[in-house]
Amino acid sequence: MGINKTYISVAYASVGMFMGFSAFLVWNIAFKQPWTAAMGGLSGVLALWALITHIMYLQDYWRTWLKGLKFFFFIGVFFSLLAVVAFITFLSVAIRNKESLTNPQSLYLSCVWSFMSLKWSFLLALYAHRYRKEFADISILSDF
Repeated sequence: MGINKTYISVAYASVGMFMGFSAFLVWNIAFKQPWTAAMGGLSGVLALWALITHIMYLQDYWRTWLKGLKFFFFIGVFFSLLAVVAFITFLSVAIRNKESLTNPQSLYLSCVWSFMSLKWSFLLALYAHRYRKEFADISILSDF
């Protein structure tokens, strides 16, 4: 029997959560760059939400709480929009200030972590949509 794709997604979200929280700590403590730290921390939190989504799917909690999946979907969409706005803003400010790409305190790294936040918020919305669709189909069949 092969490996379940959900277990791979759990491992991927766990690594993403660790990397996001690590970026939060490093850019707060070592580099004193709060914007990069904030976007790294947001990326870690969104990866944690994706991890929680997968774990609740594996434990079959979503079957009885489809409204929670709808809430997770809207949270993913909201943070996707927020990450796009942050990416454009950080990129514009970094270009206007003529910051260096190699400086660890430049806003270009905030752009990178904004993109990572966009990735995790998109994945959160995608997973919530897929699981909701799966369980909505099952609940329709169980009504007969």
